[in-house]
Amino acid sequence: MKEKKYYINQNLYVGQKVSLEGDEFHHLSNVMRSRVGDKVCLFNGNSNFYFGVINSISKKSAEIQIDSEIKSENEPTIKLTIYQALAKGDKLSLIMQKITELGASNLCLFESKFCDVKGNTGKQDRLESISVSAAKQCGRASIIESDGVFSVKEIASQIKNFDKFFVAYENETGKSLVDVLLNEKSKLNNIALMIGAEGGFAEDEISLLKENGAEIVTLGKRILRTETASIAGTATIMQILENNI
Repeated sequence: MKEKKYYINQNLYVGQKVSLEGDEFHHLSNVMRSRVGDKVCLFNGNSNFYFGVINSISKKSAEIQIDSEIKSENEPTIKLTIYQALAKGDKLSLIMQKITELGASNLCLFESKFCDVKGNTGKQDRLESISVSAAKQCGRASIIESDGVFSVKEIASQIKNFDKFFVAYENETGKSLVDVLLNEKSKLNNIALMIGAEGGFAEDEISLLKENGAEIVTLGKRILRTETASIAGTATIMQILENNI
């Protein structure tokens, strides 16, 4: 796909004229130096690409005429939700970028007893922007929205909504994520993976999640940083389930 991709948060359809503004317009006009008559590709997160031509460019916007639509071939074939504990610095940004590239569908943030960050981080818009950029890079037409911030108790009530709800726990040694996926992959289409903070989970949090149907698993014999665990877990799930290993 040679046309440069731009994200626009509105309904799109063939024959429509849309106005591209803000950061995406800045990139089109000042970075890419696009001109009237250039072809572009738009997407709004619904898994489709919309192709059009620039009709006009003003100081603050560009008018684009949409003339065709195709479904992206790079969308995940399963739905994977990552429940990620709040983390300091740029860790959430890195997680959002990589799980978008790997094919996750949702990111839900939560606060647990051992989180070193408390309360709403206020970074929801920033995380969505990172997902947009990552989607452009990897050829997806859908993006990940960041939901939250949830409590562990609230998450426990959501477990029943999934075919399988995995919790990666550093003290679990007997049951690996890989083994469960290989044994039950034919039954799994809508799944979740929950990753704790750097300090892990409290025992009562694990008990609550387990009582509500979560499956406690290990990601391997080494203890991973929270951002590494999310990325590694996402990669493992998508590789096994999408490629039918």
